[in-house]
Amino acid sequence: MCVGPGLSAEVKFVHRTNDWATHQPVLYEMAIRTKGAIIEFRCGYNSTEILHEICKTTGRTLISIEDDRDWINMFMEMYKGDGYEEDNSGWHKFYHVAGKPHIDNDTEALHWVEFLDSFSLLQTMDFDLAFVDQSPWRARLETINRIKEKVRFIILHDCDCFATDLFPLGVTLRPADSSNQIPGVFDFSKTFRNFKVFFPLRPWPGGSGPPTLLGSSFEEVPDIDYENY
Repeated sequence: MCVGPGLSAEVKFVHRTNDWATHQPVLYEMAIRTKGAIIEFRCGYNSTEILHEICKTTGRTLISIEDDRDWINMFMEMYKGDGYEEDNSGWHKFYHVAGKPHIDNDTEALHWVEFLDSFSLLQTMDFDLAFVDQSPWRARLETINRIKEKVRFIILHDCDCFATDLFPLGVTLRPADSSNQIPGVFDFSKTFRNFKVFFPLRPWPGGSGPPTLLGSSFEEVPDIDYENY
C-alpha cells in the first residue's frame, strides 16, 4: 500500500489487494498527466478520493455522477466546504441520476440513458478524462458510446466484460487464464482509435484481474507501470 505524490496520507493505493481498485494506477497517472476537467461515472472510495485530492490542488473541475442517493449524499457531506458547495457551485460538482431500479439488472440502464441524453454539460464542457465504473454493466456501455468522441481519455474498469457479444465495446482475442493468472488479449479498436489494457500485478486480487482499459479517439495512450504503485 502506498501514497501517490500529491495525495494526502489518508488516500492510499489498494489495487494490489482490492479487486474493486485495480484501476487506481491508471486513474492516478492519467489525472496527473492531464489538466482539464474530469468526469467520473459512479462515486467510490477507490476513485473519488484520488480525483478529489488531485483536483483540489488547482481547483480543477471534477464532476461525480451517481445513481444511489444515499451513496452520493455521503460523498457530498464528506466534501462540503472542501470543493463541494450545496448549490453545486464549487469545483467538485455532484449529480444524482434518478430512477434507479430497486433490483439491479445488468442489461437494463434506462435511467442512465435518460440522464446521459439530457445532461447538458456533456455537450457544453470539454473533458480531459472520464472514469467509467458504474452499475449496471449496460450503463457503462451506453456511457462510453456517448462520450467516446467527446472526452480526450476514457478509463473503463472491468473491461474484459465489455469484449463480449452482450456488451460489445471490443472483442476477446484470447481470454484471461484465471487459474494461472495469465492476462487475456482484447481488441477495442471498434470503439477507440488508440487503447491499452492493463492487468493488475500478480497475485491478482480478483478472479479475472480485473483489467482496466485506457482508450482515446484522439491521441496515443501512454504505458503505465503498475510496479511503481
